[in-house]
Amino acid sequence: MTQWLGIPYAAPPVGELRWQPPQPPTPWTTPYPAVQYSAGCPGAGVPVTSEDCLYLNVAAPSNPTDKHLPVMVWIHGGGFQFGASSEFSGVNIASSGGVVFVSMNYRLGVLGFLATSAFGAHAGDYGLQDQQAALRWVQKNIAAFGGDPHDVTIFGESAGGSSVCDQLASPAASGLFGRAISESGFYNSITGVNTSYQPQDCKSTLPTEAQADTAGDAFATRVGCTDPAQEAECLRSTPLATLRADAGGLSGATNSPIVNGSTLTMSPSVAFARGQFNRVSTIMGTLRDEDLIGSPTTSDAFTADVQAQYGSFAPQVLAAYPLDRFATPYIDYRTMMADANTICPALRTEDTLSRWVKVYGYEIDDTDAASGGAGSLPQGAFHGAELRLLFPGLIAAGTTLDANQQALANQMTAEWTAFGTTGNPTATGTPAWPQFQGHNGTVMSLQPAGDSQLVNRQELSAVHNCGLWDRLPHQGD
Repeated sequence: MTQWLGIPYAAPPVGELRWQPPQPPTPWTTPYPAVQYSAGCPGAGVPVTSEDCLYLNVAAPSNPTDKHLPVMVWIHGGGFQFGASSEFSGVNIASSGGVVFVSMNYRLGVLGFLATSAFGAHAGDYGLQDQQAALRWVQKNIAAFGGDPHDVTIFGESAGGSSVCDQLASPAASGLFGRAISESGFYNSITGVNTSYQPQDCKSTLPTEAQADTAGDAFATRVGCTDPAQEAECLRSTPLATLRADAGGLSGATNSPIVNGSTLTMSPSVAFARGQFNRVSTIMGTLRDEDLIGSPTTSDAFTADVQAQYGSFAPQVLAAYPLDRFATPYIDYRTMMADANTICPALRTEDTLSRWVKVYGYEIDDTDAASGGAGSLPQGAFHGAELRLLFPGLIAAGTTLDANQQALANQMTAEWTAFGTTGNPTATGTPAWPQFQGHNGTVMSLQPAGDSQLVNRQELSAVHNCGLWDRLPHQGD
């Protein structure tokens, strides 16, 4: 296995290039020491002090071959607020699947997504543009690393999964990839207040450029840029420490994708419904118990939270999730949030996409993955649990996967890389995984110990009360 780390794919977005589209890096004439990961980009709660962060990494099998290998490009998650490519070693995926693995940093928080009236038309979405710049780098350079620029799959989890939806919907990404895998790209509330992140996921109605400009102008005022004529210059010269201190840790304005009229001309959900997206084969799915809203642990708090979240629809929700049917209020609310915000929206989106392209749907039902840090609370198949299966470097030091978990890790790695190689996730030693066929289709239930099986889409919908959640008005309706 050979790795190249910390390769610049764009110029440092500093000074006049802050809040500008990514620009080409300065060429070098001597060998570049690609031996160390770069730091990630500054974000909320991330103690990074440099905005010089637009670097990518490559991992490839060492054995030479006459044939260029498929390329899989990873987009890290973190709510568009934190995370870095250095957290995800591609050695396991590249060596097991015989592919070239690429990962990149991209701008986060307000540094990646701020729009203001002073920046002019089509501002914002710089983080998505960074991802596209990395994909253009792949098109131009990956052959030198043994990869095939005409055989590129993008994949990502959480905000990386919703980034995949954004790139599917972006006219500017046309031709940059031929397949896509969106993992857990659904997590915003379908209604009520988004308590975790600004609306940003695959189903959300994203802010308009006008809405983002209003928030951005208010942000500029907060950091001391009060003269409209000098706003852009002032913002670009404001020290990072000031932005971090006065802007909610770089999350105090528009801090994730918007419909800016060029990078995104409409929200992904709208693009999918209209068929106006980059039509490539897609794997899409979630975990069974994902909940990024936060679950109450008492009956009174449970009822109060449901009433606050669903208003006049609360009686219907409480009737569908009665406390006496669940072991604890925590499990009840966790189940409800996963059904409402994650699983049912993913199934709806898979239905929509399957009208236009080949789709392979999944639900991860693995409840024994390495702990996500919730202590004694039963998280079930929690958000991000599968990352430890695809990226063994994330497993805590001194611990290993048991045999059941290792079987699932091997299966998922084989399926992901088979899809990246052939466009079909069915691989040797894994269950047959047929194409999703809308309401009458099947979804792969991924389970440990070789026990994965196909589940009927209608049965899955009934288990998760999608009849209820699909008829409730959603954010932006």
